[in-house]
Amino acid sequence: MRRKKLITGMLGFAVSASLVVSGCSGNNAATGNNEGEAAKVGQEKPIEIKIANNWNIPKADNNYVQKFLEQKFNVKFKNITFETATWKEQFNVMLASGDIPDIISVDGTVGDMVQWADQGILASITKEEIKQYMPKYTADVESVDPKAWDPGTYNEKNWGVPKVWGEGATGFIPAYNGQWLKAIGYTEPPKDLKELEDVLTKFTNNDPDGNGKKDTYGMTGRGKDAQAQLFNTVFAAYGVAPYQFKLDKDNKVTYGAITEEARHALKLLNEWYKAGIIDPEFITDGNGEIQTKFVSLRTGIIETGMWHHLYEDGFFGLISKDKGIELVPGVAFTGPEGKKYAMANGALQPPLLFGAQLEKDEAKRIKILQILEYVTTDEEGYLTTVFGEQGNSYNLEGDLAVVTEAATGTELMNELGTGYYNPFGAKVNSMMKHHYSPEKLAFKEKVTNVEGLTVLTDLMQSTVMTTKAQYEAILNTLQAQYYIKAISGEANTEKDFDDFRLQWLNSGGQAEIDEAQKIHEERSK
Repeated sequence: MRRKKLITGMLGFAVSASLVVSGCSGNNAATGNNEGEAAKVGQEKPIEIKIANNWNIPKADNNYVQKFLEQKFNVKFKNITFETATWKEQFNVMLASGDIPDIISVDGTVGDMVQWADQGILASITKEEIKQYMPKYTADVESVDPKAWDPGTYNEKNWGVPKVWGEGATGFIPAYNGQWLKAIGYTEPPKDLKELEDVLTKFTNNDPDGNGKKDTYGMTGRGKDAQAQLFNTVFAAYGVAPYQFKLDKDNKVTYGAITEEARHALKLLNEWYKAGIIDPEFITDGNGEIQTKFVSLRTGIIETGMWHHLYEDGFFGLISKDKGIELVPGVAFTGPEGKKYAMANGALQPPLLFGAQLEKDEAKRIKILQILEYVTTDEEGYLTTVFGEQGNSYNLEGDLAVVTEAATGTELMNELGTGYYNPFGAKVNSMMKHHYSPEKLAFKEKVTNVEGLTVLTDLMQSTVMTTKAQYEAILNTLQAQYYIKAISGEANTEKDFDDFRLQWLNSGGQAEIDEAQKIHEERSK
């Protein structure tokens, strides 16, 4: 029997830009505005579309996906490829020559969008036109987050097609070494902070691995490489994410780091640190160290995973199973107010951008929107562009796309051209059934759709804020330094917290909050 590998969310994301279709006789109902396209092929000169991308570079031009789309829509793609690590330098050189791509599908931020818009590089495009030619995709995006248009809004104009990543709207979920839980007498994961403290204490002191040595800790934290995730489940229990804007009890914008909720969370974490139930190396631990310590039986909790990391063949599930560890997903902790909160990165992402020349080229602009609607909402278009050629690179088992042995890895996918032409792979909610089995979707429902759970996301997520460009770097540095000191006990959570808050506000934080408040009020009108 040939070995098969399921495409999960992460792999689906990696091949997200493909635009091929499994045969030319699929259902075109979703294209809506493409009536008569086939009849026009050969009668009109193909429209040339320059597409720039720095991911999943095709092995060669005129690949399977490219030719399929060119024939279907009477277009000719000019592929512009950048190295992933140096794409911005290469892109800037290209722009300096006056050559602007039609579709700009690079790893740009909202800040890049603002800069390029100010420089006259980008085309603004109305929401009404996108909704007209991409009605099903628009509905899908707005079903994930009605604020999906916010990241592309600048100077009262819309600058691209919105993108969302639905998985980003689900919260981080703590997971445990199941054998350790049983060893300390727990039949299920802890449900609140009191139980968590008990578990951490027993993981540290009760020899949960049974080796007769005191060489374990309850947990460590991501202090080195992603402080926004540092002890995120503990902060969330207090209803705060320290690196997010939020509304206070008076419905005014504030920043998580300087709230009283954050002060209380820091105080508890310091108590746990002094009790020796948090690994003191959390300060220098990053994602790699967290994983290594968990699978090497140094710690018993891992809190940097989302649902798709935690099922049996998810990332954390696989590394745990490889070491004989039963990975047990937990639940968001009930906090002091009796509520459950989980922190999430959020679903909003920078939009897909277009070159300025498209503002004056209505025919090309509409053609691009029609193609994008097809590859995001038509079954044939999506499957081909994201998974390749049916029977060659993938097969269907029900709705699930299963990668063939021949396509495991990237070589065949690159030959076919998947992962380059469709910027929305693994980011279309209605198409996730092709990435995850019914069992995995049921698992997602079980661990994320928890009664009474509130997911914390940044009020200003992916929002254009001019003050951030000025102050964010110094503010993040101030916060990182104080938070590490507060947890480790080098600073206290009384006067030192008050001093930190004042310094943060005076170093540009107040300006950021003022701008965020203005944006919030404008959105609320």
